[in-house]
Amino acid sequence: VKLTTGQIPPSSLHPQPFDVAKEWAVCVTDEFFAQGDMERAGGLEVTPMCNREAQSRVGLQRGFIDFVAGPFFREVVRLLPRLGGLLEQLDRNRRAWDDCSDSDLLAGVAALRRAR
Repeated sequence: VKLTTGQIPPSSLHPQPFDVAKEWAVCVTDEFFAQGDMERAGGLEVTPMCNREAQSRVGLQRGFIDFVAGPFFREVVRLLPRLGGLLEQLDRNRRAWDDCSDSDLLAGVAALRRAR
C-alpha cells in the first residue's frame, strides 16, 4: 500500500475529542444541508447526503466513520503503529455517536458555544 503525505489529512481533520467533533459535525452538516436546499430550490435532484429530509446529522457521522475515516485510519495505524491514539479517539467518538441524537447534538453544541 502506498500512502503519501498528501493523502494524510491535516491535523485539523484527525479524530478530535468528542466535543470538538460535535462542533465540526454541525458545521459540515449545515453546509451539506444548505447545498441540498439550493439543489431542491433549483429543481435539481438532491444529493442524498445533502437531503435534510432524508438524513440525520448523527447518521451521517456514523456512516463517515464506518465507511471513510475508520478504514483510512485503520490502514494508517497498521503502517504507523505509533499513531494508534488517533484510532482510539475515533473509536471513542464512534461509540459516543451511538448514544447521541440530532437534538442532543444541536443542544450540546449550542451550550458549548454559549459557554465561550
